[in-house]
Amino acid sequence: MRHLLSTIVLVCLAGFPGHADPMDDALYVVDQTVTRDQFETAFASMSELMVGSFQNEFSKEGKTVSTDAARVLSQLLSSNMVDGLISEMREPLAAAYVENMSAQALADLRAFLETDSGQEFAVSTNAIMRESVKIGEELAVTVVGPAVEAMQNDIRNERWPEGTLKSTQAELRELYGLPPVSDMPPER
Repeated sequence: MRHLLSTIVLVCLAGFPGHADPMDDALYVVDQTVTRDQFETAFASMSELMVGSFQNEFSKEGKTVSTDAARVLSQLLSSNMVDGLISEMREPLAAAYVENMSAQALADLRAFLETDSGQEFAVSTNAIMRESVKIGEELAVTVVGPAVEAMQNDIRNERWPEGTLKSTQAELRELYGLPPVSDMPPER
């Protein structure tokens, strides 16, 4: 009889998969999909903005920083931030997965990432991200002109984002050489 009960318990355990902890699944997903290469790509795409930020911050102190020196600062800062960001984001990002996905969806995603196709997906994500940055940079050249024109039309026609102060509206109109509006709408 004991042998029969043991066999039944063993068959039941083998036949009914246990549910893993959703946080464990989420941590696995983060470990497979958030990589150093992704952060390096993101920082590289922002490098010129960081150069300008460095130059601006030093100019507030009355110092001048060459573009080359600011680029080196950007590279140094970025490379030193990547590991910290990956480490510090791991658990909060996993928690976000748990809060926004069902336990079953997380288990399914983990199961997919554990397959050869899932690993190919995880590895190729970095290359696709780099391609996306390249495509975005190329398209920005053709998109920025019309976007600036549309922005100026919004200013000209007083289509402000909600909460724009009258003083900010006047500042922007002056910045773009637009005449002041005598009866500007009240601040929202």
